[in-house]
Amino acid sequence: MISPAAAQADATSVSSPRTALNLLFTIWCTVSFMVNDPFRAVAHPIRRKMIERLGSGPATVGEVTSDLGVSKPAITKHLKVLEDAGVVIRQLAGRTHRLALNPAALIDAVTWVDRQRALWERMFDTVEDHLTHREQPHMHAFRIQRTYQASSEAVFDAWTNPEVIRRWWHAGDDWDTAEAEVDLRVGGRLRVVMRDTDGTEYTATGVYTLVERPSRLAWIWHGEEDQAGTGSSCDLEITEHAGVTSVVLTHGGLPGHDAAAELREGWELCLDNLGKVFAR
Repeated sequence: MISPAAAQADATSVSSPRTALNLLFTIWCTVSFMVNDPFRAVAHPIRRKMIERLGSGPATVGEVTSDLGVSKPAITKHLKVLEDAGVVIRQLAGRTHRLALNPAALIDAVTWVDRQRALWERMFDTVEDHLTHREQPHMHAFRIQRTYQASSEAVFDAWTNPEVIRRWWHAGDDWDTAEAEVDLRVGGRLRVVMRDTDGTEYTATGVYTLVERPSRLAWIWHGEEDQAGTGSSCDLEITEHAGVTSVVLTHGGLPGHDAAAELREGWELCLDNLGKVFAR
């Protein structure tokens, strides 16, 4: 029960034209979001079936809605939801109603799903790493820190741009990098081919598990058969302060002290080369 005083207070609170307009705008935004929410558009299997049928191109209403096993009033309601959300566009040619799919209306939903999928993939990787380390308590890891007179963006590019990678990613001052391939996305592949002075090539590949420009990279490291560190994990943190960028490389999940020492030596030489790139 609302008292007369409370009712009077409520009336006073919206008596200002500005307050009333703000209230109406808030209500309009809320209702508009609910109506145009792409997730609502794809929430029902009937509407998803309609979208699938329009995936091959525009079609008449009859072609899109035939054999769906629901009444015409229900079909009309489902089509209205799709049209209100902008997922489906209706075109009138004479007396024929044709429907066309508007994929742009689903971009927000697709972007959100991709972002959540990447998040869950990282979470699963973290759980997997935890379980692996618990099952193999004697795994080794090491950590290397370097600083460079460069921006964090430049350092990030040095680790992700194939042209720059070929200038430094090799375990020796007189070695070279014959090939470098980067597919910079979670699940994307990294491939580096180093070549020593005798022409012998050493190939290593990785699969990215985290990509956060320009501050973080992580990948599962795979080498050639019997190469130290196959299946181990690398984590790179990049932090810039006053034009100086700090790089912390952590390489974990290594099977023993010898493997850790071998890979640490290789990384130290590579990072020495990177320092020379920025010093030029």
